[in-house]
Amino acid sequence: MSTAIFDRDAMARWYATQHLRTDPGIVSIYYLPNGADAREIRLIEINKLIPETNETCLEAIDFGVDTGSENEHKLYVLDVTPAQWDLINQTTPLLHLPQGWTLNNKQPLK
Repeated sequence: MSTAIFDRDAMARWYATQHLRTDPGIVSIYYLPNGADAREIRLIEINKLIPETNETCLEAIDFGVDTGSENEHKLYVLDVTPAQWDLINQTTPLLHLPQGWTLNNKQPLK
């Protein structure tokens, strides 16, 4: 039985492409590989069509993918508004990413 090689970076690009095709509100996507497990993909999607909120605690949606197969992995997507993205990117952030997430080495996928 062969073991599938999981290419996290390629999968992140594939997910970004699919999300951009299906959600017209997405203005940009960032892939955050730093600090993630080998089979964990973290994406931040800046979406102009989601409603503004006063949330101070951001939470990513956890999608378990291919559960029980050799390609099993986690996809975490954090949807934020452009205003929230601005707050996250301040020199001293006014809005914080989920625990363990970092913008260090963030990779734009659009």
